[in-house]
Amino acid sequence: MEIAKKNIFNIFIIIGWVLLIPAIAYISAQEIKYIALLIGLVIGTTVAAISILNYRAGYFISCTVALTVRLLERMSGTEIPVGVLIDAILLITLLGSLLKAGDDSIKKVDFLRDPVLITFYIYGGYVLLQFFNPAFVFDRHGWTTFARVFVRNMIFMYLVMKMIRNMNDLKVFLKFWIIILTIAAFYACIQQWFGLMPFEKAYIAKYPEKFKTVIILTGIRIFSFVSDPAVFGVIMACGCIINIVLLTSSSKMISASKKVFLLISLALQFMALGFSGTRTAYIMVPMGLIMMLFVNLRNRNTVIGALVFVFAFLVLMFGPFHGNSTVIRMRTAFSGSEDASLNVREVNRHRIQPYIYSHPIGGGFLSCEPGSGSELDGFPPDSGYLRTALEQGWIGLLLIMVNIYMVMQYMVANYFASRTEMEKQFTLVILCVMFALVVSIYAQESSGLIESALLYYALNGISIKLKYLLSSPNITT
Repeated sequence: MEIAKKNIFNIFIIIGWVLLIPAIAYISAQEIKYIALLIGLVIGTTVAAISILNYRAGYFISCTVALTVRLLERMSGTEIPVGVLIDAILLITLLGSLLKAGDDSIKKVDFLRDPVLITFYIYGGYVLLQFFNPAFVFDRHGWTTFARVFVRNMIFMYLVMKMIRNMNDLKVFLKFWIIILTIAAFYACIQQWFGLMPFEKAYIAKYPEKFKTVIILTGIRIFSFVSDPAVFGVIMACGCIINIVLLTSSSKMISASKKVFLLISLALQFMALGFSGTRTAYIMVPMGLIMMLFVNLRNRNTVIGALVFVFAFLVLMFGPFHGNSTVIRMRTAFSGSEDASLNVREVNRHRIQPYIYSHPIGGGFLSCEPGSGSELDGFPPDSGYLRTALEQGWIGLLLIMVNIYMVMQYMVANYFASRTEMEKQFTLVILCVMFALVVSIYAQESSGLIESALLYYALNGISIKLKYLLSSPNITT
């Protein structure tokens, strides 16, 4: 019977290729748009098949597409429905994960009683209730957009929870992010040293509204192949923290040759971080390292690494680099009241406080966006927390803060529950990066942008899964 089924399957494959070959030849002879459609169809079918058969590969493919699709958009010179594309790959990957049997590690997670998951459920219910928010009763576009993004982030988090079965899976996860961020940093350095590519300049000229923050007084803010300089700076800061924490590992865990690669990656990402001109990202790195120092003060390598960073920071802040625009912008991140743009943000925050007090459920999702028609139309929140308070009210902000507190508590507990050096170092990476992201939300919408949200919700999922895995006798293999 099995042989008969295999033969029938092979016959269908042969018939499919026989029909496909003349179809490809015909379409290739038509206009270029049909050729592009054919290429897209072939690639899409291949990605869908891989994602169904191997959801882990599908997850990494969806992350890679989310991080690099903007480059394809600029090369094509036209807008691409990025959200729809990512959602399609993600749903197929989710289907593949549900069809995959034999993974018992996800069964250890108590989905009904886990405190962090309960905070997500409560917040999800609050998102549903926002549909009836009278502040935007005549426009549901903001709610549908936010709800779709929320569901997407929850799917990403679930996939990571199912994908991480042991420390080796977590190692693969970190390797992926180190490699993709190193490639992004290298491309950013090329943009800085040789200028933007012709197709990038043409795209900026065609869609100038998308690049309002790219050109500043000190020059061009580099964005690599992601959506904008702000989110690029945030993920570069995360990459720097990952590399620095791993560099404090012993030679038994990470060999000298691998540390050389981490040093090269760190150098590229630190330069790219500077080229991005994202002041929030400049603050993220020391915040992440402060957390590393607090929880791992007894580690000699940690202390040495902290001293090296402090020395480099002092040289950067007070060294004789007065003509370098990148260094000047870095210094303004720590200059406080001396920076005019930061003062404007503080004035805006104080001015809008009465609205927050009088609107406990906020003005509705995306009500701060230009053209929303609400009281908040066009108001620049310049902060993820402030946007939450304005659009979801202080009730929504309270739910978010409780969730963040619970997640951070999990991460600290996971670190002290670790037994081996690998477990301690990997849980420390997750803790430091997450703390830096939490700090960054004060000045950026890090958890709401596609590229940084990938990492933010992945770390949420990993922290939940590790709580249950670290209670097992052995999770190394």
